[in-house]
Amino acid sequence: MTAAVDGLAQEYFDLTFAHSPVTATAYGVHDRDSELDDLDAAGMDDHARRIAALRSRVLGLDAADEEEAVDRDALAAALAGVVFTHEVERPWRRNPHTAAAAVGDSVLALLTKDFAPRERRMRDAAARLEQAPRLLSQAKRMLDEPCPHIWRDMAVAAARASADFLPAALASQAAGTPVAARAVAAARTAAAALGEYAQWLQTEHRDRFPHDAPYHLGSEALARRLREVHCLDRPPEAFAALGHQQIAQVSELLAEQAGRLGSDDWHAKLAQVASRHPTREGLVDAYRREIAALAAFVFDHDVVANPRPQDPVVTVEATPEFRRAHLPMAAYENDGPFEQRQNPSVVVTPPRDDSSLRDHGHGLLQSIAAHEGYPGHHLQITTANELESVTRRAVYSHVMIEGWGLYAEELMHTVGYYDDEARMGQLSMRLLRALRCVLDMEMQSGETTWEQGVAKAVSLVGMSEPNARSEVIRNTAMPTHPFGFLVGCLELERLRDDAQARLGDAFTLRAFHDQVLSYGHLPPTLIARAMAAAASDAQPQPGP
Repeated sequence: MTAAVDGLAQEYFDLTFAHSPVTATAYGVHDRDSELDDLDAAGMDDHARRIAALRSRVLGLDAADEEEAVDRDALAAALAGVVFTHEVERPWRRNPHTAAAAVGDSVLALLTKDFAPRERRMRDAAARLEQAPRLLSQAKRMLDEPCPHIWRDMAVAAARASADFLPAALASQAAGTPVAARAVAAARTAAAALGEYAQWLQTEHRDRFPHDAPYHLGSEALARRLREVHCLDRPPEAFAALGHQQIAQVSELLAEQAGRLGSDDWHAKLAQVASRHPTREGLVDAYRREIAALAAFVFDHDVVANPRPQDPVVTVEATPEFRRAHLPMAAYENDGPFEQRQNPSVVVTPPRDDSSLRDHGHGLLQSIAAHEGYPGHHLQITTANELESVTRRAVYSHVMIEGWGLYAEELMHTVGYYDDEARMGQLSMRLLRALRCVLDMEMQSGETTWEQGVAKAVSLVGMSEPNARSEVIRNTAMPTHPFGFLVGCLELERLRDDAQARLGDAFTLRAFHDQVLSYGHLPPTLIARAMAAAASDAQPQPGP
C-alpha cells in the first residue's frame, strides 16, 4: 500500500468532484447528483491551477520504493492530462461538440444505473436537465476560438440527436414515478435549448468563424501528451511506424488464415465469415452464450483469477431503445470505482436491419465478447474495483484499459479458444486498431490530412469510404485515444514474453495476469517498471 500517494489521489478526486458533479456521479459519488457542471471561465482556470499545483506536490514526493514510485507517477500522469486538456486542447473554447454531448451525458448514469431508487434518480435527472439552458448559454460564451468545420458539423448532429433522445428517454425511465411530469418537462426544456444551440452554431458561430481551423495538436504538443500523460518517451513517428508494421504483419496473418479456409482473398473470405451471424431476435442470447462460454474457459483453464467467484456471469441485455442510436453494437457498462453497489452489464444493440448483423458475425462476435466480457473489460474493471488502493482503483490510463481489451482478444487465440473463422474476425479487429494508431499519430502531428487519412483507411485495410470517413472523423477530436488500443496491447504482450522467458517452466498465465491486474488501471509502462523491480527483488542475492 502507498498511503502517501493515495492521500494525494483522494485530494485529486475531491477537487475533481467539487468542480464537476457529473464526473462525481460517473465515479459513484452521489451527493451532488442534482447539479450540472458550471462552465464559468474563471472557475475552470482556477481548477486547472489547483490541479497543476497538486501535480507539483505529487512529483515532489520522495517514494519509499518502486511500488510507490509507479503509483506517484501514474497520479502525476492523470493530473498532467487535466492540465494538458485545459492548456492545449481547450475543448470548451474550440470544440462545440463538447457541450452538445455534455447535456445527454450528464443524465446517462441516472437513467441506466440503479444505485438509488428510480424516483430519486429521475428527480435528479430532471434537476440537471432544467439547468441545461444555463450550461449551453455558458458554452456559447466559452466558444471564442476558431474550430474545424467538421467539429461544428458533429456538434450540430449531436445536439439534434440529444434533443430527440432526451424526451423519449425521460418519458420511458420516469414513467410511473411521482416526478414523471417534471422529468418530461425538464427533458423538453433541455431539448429546446439543444435545438437552439444547434441553430446558433449554424448561424452566429459559423459567421464568426467562417474559415476552417486545424484540428491537429502538432508534433511538439503530441509528443508532450505522449510523454506526460501516457508515460511514453518515444516520438509520434515511432508509434506511427509501429502501426504500419502491425498492419503489414496482420495483413499477412489474415492472408494465411484465409488460405487455411480455402481462399486466396482474405477480404472476400472475411466478408463470407461475416455473413454467418445470429438473427436479430437471437442476437442477445448469442452474446449471453458466448460470454458464459468465455467465462467458463478462462477460469477452468486458469487463464486468470475470478475476482468475484460468488457472482454470476456478467449480465448481458439488449440496449434500451432510447440509447440504440448512440450504441450501435455492444459495450461494457461498468460501475464507478467508488460505487457502493457494483452491478455492471454488457449491452448489445440489435440492429434495425439484417444487413448490419454482419457486424455481429461469428468471426467478430467472439472477439467482441472477449473484449467486453471475459477476459476483457468486465474482468479487468471488476478486479480493479476490488483493490484497496484509491490510486490503482480510480486513476485511469486509457492505454491500459483499451490495451487490455485488445490484449484479451488476442489472448483467446493464444490459449486456443477460437476456431479458424473466429481467428479471421479477431485479426480483422487487430488490423483496425493498427490503422487507428497510424491515423492518430500521423493526423495529430499534422503529417496526414483528413482526406489523406480517409485514403489510408481505404488503401491500407480495405475499409469502405463511408466507414473510413466515420473512422477518421472520430480520430480528429480525441488525440491519443485511438493509438492506445494497439500500444497498450503490445506492451502487455511484451511484458508476458519477458516474464515467460525469465521464469521458464515456472511461468503461468494466471500468475502473470493476476500480477498485472493488481496494478489496476496504471499506464502499462509503469506496470512494467513495477514488475521489473519486483522480479529483481525476487532474485537470490549473492553471498558475501
